[in-house]
Amino acid sequence: MTIGPDDHWLARVEASVERFAREFKTTYAKTDRQLSAMFEIGCFHLLVDFYAASYQVTPEQLDRNGDFSYLTTPAGNPANFSFVALNGEDGEFEIRQQVRVTSRLHPDIAFTPDLLVLRRGSRIAERLDEDYAGGKKRYFSVDSSEVVAIHECKSLNPFPELLVSFIGFVAAAHEYFDDADGRITFHEDGRHLAPTLFVGGSARGLHLRMIRAMRSVLPINVIVGIHSGTANLFGIDAEVRRFDIVDARSTTES
Repeated sequence: MTIGPDDHWLARVEASVERFAREFKTTYAKTDRQLSAMFEIGCFHLLVDFYAASYQVTPEQLDRNGDFSYLTTPAGNPANFSFVALNGEDGEFEIRQQVRVTSRLHPDIAFTPDLLVLRRGSRIAERLDEDYAGGKKRYFSVDSSEVVAIHECKSLNPFPELLVSFIGFVAAAHEYFDDADGRITFHEDGRHLAPTLFVGGSARGLHLRMIRAMRSVLPINVIVGIHSGTANLFGIDAEVRRFDIVDARSTTES
């Protein structure tokens, strides 16, 4: 049987998940939903690996069997799923999946990113809203002021509408998107990964030019070629935007 690029990607993702489970002595428990969301889980581990270079990484909220439970649907209660805690020189943060963000633009503007980095201990509010599932399910959300960066994962080939739509995600979720008060400093040695669109397919020609242009004028990354293994977040050749947070809330008090 011939193994294609997608099969190689899935194999690497599963190996990454199993390695993570061994390192932190958790159990790798697969479900049908997790298998169908393997691309998102793989991007989650890319993000964890990125942060592991500068932060102590600790899995949190494991279930009673020691399983790391991945949240790959907006319908889940974040309190029932695992996340990764980060402890570093600039403070403490969390990498989570599928937590709804209430936009800085208006409280009725809300959406659920695939992945997001929050300040440690961010309050995830819950309420019943008659406009959400007829008031029968709890509505969970975190305020955009707690968001460090959101990230989206698309197992597709890149196309202009997909690329441009990510700009709306970033503008809705990040208070620093159009803020020039100096709280965020972008530079090549920054500890945090700028808001990133992870794309499975590779780009050529005009699409590559568009991606380079977006990165040059916006505080974002677009990482393509993940299925084929050409994505690069690490090392001196990694062309990704990074930033540091310099506001007082993110620093650890001495």
